[in-house]
Amino acid sequence: MPKLLPPRPFTLRAAIVLWLAVALLLLVAAGTFITSAAVQDLDRAGFIGLGALFGALAVLQLLLLLPLRRGRRSAREVLSTIGIIVGVPIIVRGTPGLSLIAGAMLVAVLLMWLPQSSDYFQLTQPKARKRFRLPGAR
Repeated sequence: MPKLLPPRPFTLRAAIVLWLAVALLLLVAAGTFITSAAVQDLDRAGFIGLGALFGALAVLQLLLLLPLRRGRRSAREVLSTIGIIVGVPIIVRGTPGLSLIAGAMLVAVLLMWLPQSSDYFQLTQPKARKRFRLPGAR
């Protein structure tokens, strides 16, 4: 019999919707970069590279949404890493079109780590509490 999951909190549902929107926007950006590479002669390799990178990120995010919905901590951690590593540099650089996507990524990361979401992950994948032991104690 399949294990019934507790209801997802609003914060996690909002994060899932944001990650889905970000992945779709990254797919659009990837298509735009690859189309620009086909039309232009200059910076062709750069546009193809950015298009491939954004496309791969979008596919990875879409693949991680199902485990995230099931309350897998690993999906939350990988998506958080992606959001911070990709989102912060884009925000700092201030790229107009991509800053909106990066901001949405960072908001989704924040939503996944709020107490309501963390409680959900504790219910779905309980983490063993470590006991404090003095060095040398048994």
